[in-house]
Amino acid sequence: MKKLQDLITDEKIIHQGKSQIVKGISNNTEKVDKDYAFFAIKGTKFDGHNFVEEAIKKGATTVFIQQPELAEKIKKSFPDVNIVFSENTRKSLAIAANKFYDEPSKSIKILGITGTNGKTTVSNLLAQYYEMAGYKVGVIGTINYRVADEVISSGHTTPDPIEWFKTLKTMKDKGANVVVAEVSSHAADQLRVYSTIFRGGVFTNLTQDHLDYHKTMENYFLAKREFFNQIQLFNPNAIASINLDDPYGKRIYQDFKDKIDTITYGLENGDFRIKDYKLSLFQTEFTAYYQGKDLTFKTNLRGFFNILNIASAVSLLIKDNFELDFLVEATQKLKPIKGRFEVVEGKNFICVVDYAHTPDALENILKSLNAIKQNRIITVFGAGGNRDKTKRPLMGNVAERLSDIVILTSDNPRDEEPMDIINDILEGITDKSKVIIEEDRRKAIEKAVKIAKDNDIVLVAGKGHETYQIVKDKVLHFDDREVIEEILKEL
Repeated sequence: MKKLQDLITDEKIIHQGKSQIVKGISNNTEKVDKDYAFFAIKGTKFDGHNFVEEAIKKGATTVFIQQPELAEKIKKSFPDVNIVFSENTRKSLAIAANKFYDEPSKSIKILGITGTNGKTTVSNLLAQYYEMAGYKVGVIGTINYRVADEVISSGHTTPDPIEWFKTLKTMKDKGANVVVAEVSSHAADQLRVYSTIFRGGVFTNLTQDHLDYHKTMENYFLAKREFFNQIQLFNPNAIASINLDDPYGKRIYQDFKDKIDTITYGLENGDFRIKDYKLSLFQTEFTAYYQGKDLTFKTNLRGFFNILNIASAVSLLIKDNFELDFLVEATQKLKPIKGRFEVVEGKNFICVVDYAHTPDALENILKSLNAIKQNRIITVFGAGGNRDKTKRPLMGNVAERLSDIVILTSDNPRDEEPMDIINDILEGITDKSKVIIEEDRRKAIEKAVKIAKDNDIVLVAGKGHETYQIVKDKVLHFDDREVIEEILKEL
């Protein structure tokens, strides 16, 4: 419970109501209760200003609006309600949520990871390094929200501001002194983490995704850039780790090198530079050059892209004053991340479950598999419904180039017809003789496993850690790894 005045910064109270007490905050009328403050936000589908009256009837005694013309109407019908005008109710919601939950980022170290690919892996790797160094770590991300081994809730990339600050406070109350979080482009664009004091941020890469929302790659980039703008805005002593091989990473580095204490990494560029590497099915080894020294890292994480994931985590930790010897030793103890290059042993062949659901991520995993393959690669994948359609043929092209057999199937079709999605993917494939079409994902995986020969690799891509399939308005249980194991038992 807070006083209204304690939640306000630049906003203006244009009508003072009866009660100045705020017992909760919400931007969703379904979650409004007595003495709540309701924030009217114009979203992509709905405009919260159309639901102000409903919020008041449900108990809201304060409303934040950015359409001042509504004030007289609200005041006339509900004279006891506080009306607060804001230039930007999204920003006001984030600031108010931060204050309502006692500004948790002031007393815990928070690190944000952004980029198209690698956010989940880098977040979890950072968490492991900090845990090995003796910290109690919270993780906010796609797989789940957890403190140490205690899962607080199921995950999504970045929650709304209310859930974000509430989760940070919960983690602080549970003893976390470090929180590692994935920060999506949507979150940065919608100011979900605005006013958070981040100790640092990581930029992994930027490749095509989410153009259904951002429309252009430049808009997508600007959303990622906004995250670093927010970091430097609220912490003049922040640190950052940036992939300098990525052209968008170079732009972020140029924009913020004088505002954020930055370290860069990459294969071709960077302060922390990968010199050479060895890939195998069981271990990865690489040498990095940093400040005149060659450092050799060994890890059980597989695939070239995990070298870059480790490099991004290690470089940030160097900036956070970790010893190099500790980082080399700790890297050997890193555990694989669920649904990221997750290997299931078959009979004389292997299956790999991976979350790759963008053209770049699919290319990365397939290139890594090609580097260690002994026979054929059989790739099973689809594309999500109601999402960026332009990436579908690009994924088809990648799968055709880097696989011996491609099995196209469903992957969260949502409101679209699975065959429409499959046909979009097919547009990027020239040699249709390599393609098997099976709408039913379980049957598609079963086909792949049954045609696998000695030393083949079956890649099941797109869902990774997910344990569901979204079809129309239903969320059905589906776990790629579980399905593979069941099919293997039947062979």
